[in-house]
Amino acid sequence: MLATHVVRDIEGVCLISDRHKGILKVVDYVPVFCELRGVHRYCLRHVASNFNAQFKNVRLKDMCYMSGKALTVRIFELVMREIEGLNREAHEYLREIDVSKWTFSHDGGHCYGVMTTNISKAINSVLKGARRLPKMPF
Repeated sequence: MLATHVVRDIEGVCLISDRHKGILKVVDYVPVFCELRGVHRYCLRHVASNFNAQFKNVRLKDMCYMSGKALTVRIFELVMREIEGLNREAHEYLREIDVSKWTFSHDGGHCYGVMTTNISKAINSVLKGARRLPKMPF
């Protein structure tokens, strides 16, 4: 359905999601999502939230978010070194996630400046309200 209804013949589609195993399997299964046609990125808010659930430290969570939002590799590396200085295990946790999937600095411009699924949640909340409206004939 993803290939038929969303991607079709469009190039440069960026799918942003959490790292749910079911989503990862589907993206790997859909041949249309090769790097030339479309890319899959992880929602930075979900990465930071999962990171915080693991390490339960607001400062580390904020630094995780800062590293994901860093516009340059240099700033990304600076923040990552700070994280490593505070908690080596937290640093290793983030290094195990493909940086091209959750950081601006390594994305290559594919996510068009959007790093979270917030936009889709906002659109869904508007549509949810519209679903309750009465049907009108045209």
